[in-house]
Amino acid sequence: MADIPKELYGKLTEFLTIEIESKVLDGITYVLALKNDADRENIERYKRIKEAALKSGFGPNEVFRVYELSNGYIFDMDLNVAKQITYLLAKKVNQTNKAIPATDIIGDKPEERRREDMQKLAKKCITQYKAGNKVFDVALFSRNSVPRIQITAKDSHSNDTVITYDAYAVRHWDIEEINERLLAKEGIKIAKIEPREVLPSKTGVRFTLHLSKA
Repeated sequence: MADIPKELYGKLTEFLTIEIESKVLDGITYVLALKNDADRENIERYKRIKEAALKSGFGPNEVFRVYELSNGYIFDMDLNVAKQITYLLAKKVNQTNKAIPATDIIGDKPEERRREDMQKLAKKCITQYKAGNKVFDVALFSRNSVPRIQITAKDSHSNDTVITYDAYAVRHWDIEEINERLLAKEGIKIAKIEPREVLPSKTGVRFTLHLSKA
């Protein structure tokens, strides 16, 4: 792990233990917030983590990332940093594990979930493209253990309706790898990805994907 100053390390540890907890085992190192009064205090606290990272000399895409959307934010801790902090916390709890590396504590589970969800998203793209649906919505940055997110919304007649999104613990920068490793051999690609909004449940972010020939 890079040399992280004590103050920044403390903020990252607090973020991990309060917001992420065991979800790190599923490769989930991010939290979603809405631009409302209820989340205002958390948003300011998480922004201070980013400010501390920048002041410590880390780049905008290192250690802790912040993405703003129309109605909210994505706050994402670097997976390697999260794994290392998890290891250090485990060492304090069990001093007999001093020689055990972080990979033996949480293994490759975070990477496995990411790979599986990337494959599932690629499969959906192939199915949609063959069906003639070249533009469709999915939920990325999923915090759910199940592969879908359901939200209640109002239809054109103001009646309650349930909207279901296929959900993936995939970040938008994973799209390049999905194109190169999984879709190119099928002759298609995700040509464009549009961020929409943090879903009301704060369990994912709606993105619109545009498919085309590779």
